[in-house]
Amino acid sequence: MQVGEKVKITKRTFLHNGIFIFTGSIVEIKDMQGENAVVIYHDREGHPHDLTFALSDLEPT
Repeated sequence: MQVGEKVKITKRTFLHNGIFIFTGSIVEIKDMQGENAVVIYHDREGHPHDLTFALSDLEPT
């Protein structure tokens, strides 16, 4: 996985700061930090959110 790549979230759906993050959502990798990736997640209204995921919680699309 590399910066700019689109990946799918495999982690179970969870609530983060009042926003549901859904399993299977497509996100874009913004930054790599060792075994973690900072991704851009767009909520239902289209607002972007930066989230950090372990690489094991993401898979290529």
